[in-house]
Amino acid sequence: MAIKIWIVNPLLIFSILCYGLDSYSIFNIPFSWIGLIAIFAVAVFSDYKILFNWNLYLLICLFLIPTLFSLIPLGSTQINLNLLLRILNIVSFFMVFHFSLDYFNASNIADFINLLQKLILIFSLYTVYVYFAQIYDLSEFIRNRSNTGLLGNSSQTIFWKYEPHRAMGSFREPILLSSVLMPLYLLYLFTAEKLHKFTVIFTSLAIGLTRSDLVKVYCLILLVVLTIAYLKTQKMHNSIFPIMLILVFSFIGIRECDLNPQSMDCLNSTISSSEIEIFVFNGINEVLEIDNERNDVIDYFISSIKSLTPQGVTNVNSGFSTYLSREITNEMYLTNRSLPNFLLTRYESKNFGTGNYSLLKYFPNVQNLFVNTTLSLGPSFVAFLFFIITNLWISNNKDLHLYLYMLILFFFFLIPTEELNAFSALVIGVGYNMIVRDEGIKQ
Repeated sequence: MAIKIWIVNPLLIFSILCYGLDSYSIFNIPFSWIGLIAIFAVAVFSDYKILFNWNLYLLICLFLIPTLFSLIPLGSTQINLNLLLRILNIVSFFMVFHFSLDYFNASNIADFINLLQKLILIFSLYTVYVYFAQIYDLSEFIRNRSNTGLLGNSSQTIFWKYEPHRAMGSFREPILLSSVLMPLYLLYLFTAEKLHKFTVIFTSLAIGLTRSDLVKVYCLILLVVLTIAYLKTQKMHNSIFPIMLILVFSFIGIRECDLNPQSMDCLNSTISSSEIEIFVFNGINEVLEIDNERNDVIDYFISSIKSLTPQGVTNVNSGFSTYLSREITNEMYLTNRSLPNFLLTRYESKNFGTGNYSLLKYFPNVQNLFVNTTLSLGPSFVAFLFFIITNLWISNNKDLHLYLYMLILFFFFLIPTEELNAFSALVIGVGYNMIVRDEGIKQ
């Protein structure tokens, strides 16, 4: 039985809320997984005909057929949960995207945006509270999910010794907060007829306090596009001020041990106190600078794309680990084959400075949707993406609506989320329906 239309929007908002509880799990099941499954379930049960859309299944099969043998581990006696989750993410992406294109229209867009505004405000208020709660050792919900770092099962980082404190809200890392809150905020900014002042202030503050370089660069690109549009039309878009607010707040830098030197983190730390840095104006070269981890991902992608073949949806990270540990492997070989016996015994576990031995056991993430999906699915994904962008460009007017929507798409390919899922499908589908198709942007 299909879900009544009046309850679809509240269920979608509740599902997004669950997806945003990234730091928490129940019975070892992450709330973010529950949120993704809930979005998928709402889409299916609100329009069960999706399950019988054979054209959609054909598209999914064509999308995955180059990696069919990688997706189905023949001869495996155990179910690979990670593999099933990734397949479910791909299937749910297409189905939720199809649902969002058909569901959102003039009759329910206003209701969805109204509920979305309240959800964004809740996320933002909680983020600001947690920011100061971590500094002043106030209570917050227990974070019972492991971190995303290289070493598995590690606790979530909530204290930064050598840089200003960063907002993370209900997420495990600041960049994950901005990866979810930013696209939701953009949907609201680009479609709401009138912006809610408190929502604009607190959401811009919450995103800015993540101090994410990715957000800074993205906001600069947005401002360039909006400025060019203003010079052409002499009309100021109402999202310029919120975007500028994010940039201003992103330069706020408060060190926990300067503001509260008696906090538990600071008492257990050897770092000395310094002057409070309220505004840290980094040069543009520092913001655009690519760190070593991102450089490694870029180098790995370039080396792999030379002979691009599908690696399978669960093999990219192991391939990345092999790439990073190639020097370590050579070092171990040379150590075991070339050195005198007494050196083999004396220095058998010594790292000679060519790499990190932990890479031999733990698989680091590439932390980029475009890189992970391209290497997982191979040329079929590149062709699919080229077709979608080309069709989008040809079939729509080349105006501000289209450019801003394409910037939302661009943002998803920059964030560290490694795969397409129901959440990204919902935002992309809703954005197309409300920004490009219906030109829902209010200026």
